[in-house]
Amino acid sequence: MDNLYGQIAEAIYAGDEAEAEKLAQAAIEAGVDLEEAIQKGGIAGLDRLSVDYDNLVVFLPELMMAADAMKAFLKVLEPHLAAGRSSDTGTVVIGCAKGDLHDIGKDLVRTQLAVNGFNVVDLGVDVSTNEFIKAAQDNKANIIAISSLLTTSAYYMGEMISNLKEDGIRDQFKIIVGGGPINDVFAESIGADGYSKTAFGAVEVCKKLIKSEPGAKLIVVE
Repeated sequence: MDNLYGQIAEAIYAGDEAEAEKLAQAAIEAGVDLEEAIQKGGIAGLDRLSVDYDNLVVFLPELMMAADAMKAFLKVLEPHLAAGRSSDTGTVVIGCAKGDLHDIGKDLVRTQLAVNGFNVVDLGVDVSTNEFIKAAQDNKANIIAISSLLTTSAYYMGEMISNLKEDGIRDQFKIIVGGGPINDVFAESIGADGYSKTAFGAVEVCKKLIKSEPGAKLIVVE
């Protein structure tokens, strides 16, 4: 299957939506582990692109095309991933912080949470603090998951936690944060409950958060 995964990685890297969709269907028909196809195919392509972006080999347009290709790839896979999931583990409200329009990481986390039995409420991008809190209350969420790829939007992660404290409802929700500029030190500094830099790690954090008590030590899964 390494050849198929390599083809998927190449399609994502090249930002080829049509090829990504075709290869997603091929993975389904071949009966491969679809989570493995995402990790060894899609994410591998994104990782390679990220390295080339840092080295000025590719630029923002290539990143945007790759993100669209990854979305197309996941869209084909998601119904088949969800079909085998267990009963709901808990409810997670997820979105990108205010001012952030980069949703590929958020989409990966959403998909993996759904596969692992969570009820996921996706608020999309550029989500304000009040929108996160209202959605969490309306959906009786256990966890609020916030993603940010911009240092400027990361500010709103801390703002939301502060607002929850001011409203006297901080203990009603567990907060997990992640994204490019986010790390465990930042997560702890704002009083978050969990942090991971990967989609698969985020799922493990959420599983642990469901069982943790309010005020517990920051949960980190790299």
